[in-house]
Amino acid sequence: MSVLRRFAAVLRDGVRIWWLAPVIPLLIVLPEFAQHVAEIRLGMFDGGEIARAAASDPARWVFGYTKIAGLLLAILATIRCWGSHGRPQRWWNLRDVRWSAVALALLLIALSAVPGWLVEPVLGDPWTPVIDVVLMLAALPSLVLLVAGLAGDRDVTLRAAFATRAGWLSALRMIVFAAAVWTPLQWLHGANHRWAMGAAEPVVWALMVWDSLVVGLLATMAGTALHHGWRLPEGRRSGVLAAA
Repeated sequence: MSVLRRFAAVLRDGVRIWWLAPVIPLLIVLPEFAQHVAEIRLGMFDGGEIARAAASDPARWVFGYTKIAGLLLAILATIRCWGSHGRPQRWWNLRDVRWSAVALALLLIALSAVPGWLVEPVLGDPWTPVIDVVLMLAALPSLVLLVAGLAGDRDVTLRAAFATRAGWLSALRMIVFAAAVWTPLQWLHGANHRWAMGAAEPVVWALMVWDSLVVGLLATMAGTALHHGWRLPEGRRSGVLAAA
């Protein structure tokens, strides 16, 4: 399957999941909207000093941390949904998840950030960012292992992810697809806040409701991009580690 056809499947399924498994987008839509309610009540969109004070209010950050957790859960649940052996409605059944592969992938991703953190006091700029980028690229196949583990695939091993051409191609495709859907939706997310600043209250509420849906779409699109970049759901798959 061509890369463009595979990416078209990402765009289709990133929306389709909203009615196949509607609980998944709600994992982020609800905490995102709760934060917006707090922001409006704190006066964050009034502009001036009130807005700046509201932006750093501890109450807002409590909702912010909840939102981040919801975003991560929604992305992981989306991956799980498409990896549920052709039964997306049963994404919540975790019995076949390869927890060892998931844990190993998360460990490798976390470890890739440690060297840059350790050498920053010694090397500083510009070398620390270079080290971070190099190690991030070196750890890319960890994403393949993570998604395969969540999908319950027992054929994708650490060696298959890191030591094969298909593993690296899948990892690169996952990153490109995720960036392609994340970038415009993240821009729209930021624009919604700019448009709401100083606007009339009904406009602010409408924009924040819309923004909550945008963030929900961002999560389902990103999770779908990561999964479909690895392989398509059953019935549309192209090998265990399909090459581009």
